Amino acid sequence: MRRNASTWAAEAAAVFVKEWRCEFRTRYSLNTLALFAFTTLVVVSFSLGPLGVSKSQGTSLLPVLLWIILLFSVAAGLPRAFVQEEETQTATALRLAATPSALFCGKLLYGLSLVFALEALVTPIYVAMTSLDVASPGLLVAVLAAGGYGLAVGSTLVAAIIAQARTKGTLFSVLAFPVLLPLLVLAVELTRNAASGAAPDVALPQLLLYDAVVTIAGLMLFPLVWNP
Repeated sequence: MRRNASTWAAEAAAVFVKEWRCEFRTRYSLNTLALFAFTTLVVVSFSLGPLGVSKSQGTSLLPVLLWIILLFSVAAGLPRAFVQEEETQTATALRLAATPSALFCGKLLYGLSLVFALEALVTPIYVAMTSLDVASPGLLVAVLAAGGYGLAVGSTLVAAIIAQARTKGTLFSVLAFPVLLPLLVLAVELTRNAASGAAPDVALPQLLLYDAVVTIAGLMLFPLVWNP
């Protein structure tokens, strides 16, 4: 049992390392995420103007814009996680080299590292550019961590589903919307609570439950998707 666990962990780590080696070679996802996030930040800044919005409007509006930026930045970069395997004809080799659960977790760790890096880069700049007052920084960090994990696991699962489809970009948007909508609703509500200083109530446990459910669903569905 211990040997099987170590073998599984080694397979997941190997997939994670492979993803970052390929990413440093092409820099597709890094460039896409950074360019999209920078563009949307500039557009939001110019749209709000130099004075921004009032405090009451900012508490309700700015959290929505933050998660829209994060969502579309992730949607622009993460779908390539499995699409590139089909395009470069390496999917068969991966099926032989790693078990489905280890492959899914390795891809998930890669996507999670991208999302966390994106949040660490975008959120401080966004807060500074929009003059968003954050009354509960600890809650905001917790929301970004839980919400970022949900974005990564949901996007990884949808990317695996659409990898062999022809219209990958359109299909990702169609499938990702119902999967990620509950996450966005909870993340926006909790970000508003962090900005206003209100208690998270039941929204934070609900967000953690969403992460757990999508993770379990991904581990159960991925073998069927990856080995049709």
